[in-house]
Amino acid sequence: MKFNQLKLASLALSAAVLISSCGGGGQEKSSESDASSEFDAAKEQVAADVSKVLEDLPPPSEVPYMLMSAGADFNPDLINSLDNIESYQSSESTAALNLGVYATDIGYLASYEKAELALDYMGECQKLAAPVGVAEAIDYGMIARFESNMENKDSLAAIVNDVMQKSGERLSELDELNSAALLLAGSWIEGVYISSTIVNTYPDDLPEESRTLILEPLVKIVMDQKTSLYDLLKVMNDVPGTQDVTDMIAELEKVKAIYDGELAEVEKQIAENTGDFVLKPSTLDNLTAEVARIRTSIVE
Repeated sequence: MKFNQLKLASLALSAAVLISSCGGGGQEKSSESDASSEFDAAKEQVAADVSKVLEDLPPPSEVPYMLMSAGADFNPDLINSLDNIESYQSSESTAALNLGVYATDIGYLASYEKAELALDYMGECQKLAAPVGVAEAIDYGMIARFESNMENKDSLAAIVNDVMQKSGERLSELDELNSAALLLAGSWIEGVYISSTIVNTYPDDLPEESRTLILEPLVKIVMDQKTSLYDLLKVMNDVPGTQDVTDMIAELEKVKAIYDGELAEVEKQIAENTGDFVLKPSTLDNLTAEVARIRTSIVE
């Protein structure tokens, strides 16, 4: 009798240990599954953020088009030379940044009806598209489409914007979110570089009052890029973050500090619309210098 009781007790204990063991394994698998689900959800959210910024940020042709509409003359010295393109292919991050730079340059050329040169740039950018992973966005079909619309600058601008949109979407699909963020950063920097340099180097052979009147809308174009900078920094802080992304965030934060500091007061005065306030080109001196420094670090 005692033997049977002992045997039953032993079986019960073994069963309890087995059930406990199985239960623990189930909880562990459940925890792993939950963590995996959370990771996938976070990754999807970052991809969604990138897509939203792609929609919200000025497309490559927007700032150049605004400059042209505001009466700024074309300056060929402002765009990045194609001679540099070979040196950008060894690093995915460098290729992504400079592909963004060139996208804005193509938008600048298209806005000013420099279609032949814009086509050359489009063709050469294929060399950067492959290392970044967006060769499908700048394929022969896209270039042929560009070539067949060379008489229509609005169509050319739309094609450039489409290339940028498709590049960002493709990188999101491939989980190459760091490259997508750097692509956007390069395009944003180039747009502000071109517009702020135009203001900074505008001929001073006009009376100050006339010169200021001409430059006011150009200064405002640069001022208005603050919102898109905030959007850009948001997505760059959301992506997993390579060292190159971290470094670029630090650089863009310096630009943000200028917008949030000295330019915030200017923005307030514009909003209050005081009659004696004049928006002067010198307003952008510090921003122009900082953006030019960052742009040099990207292209050289």
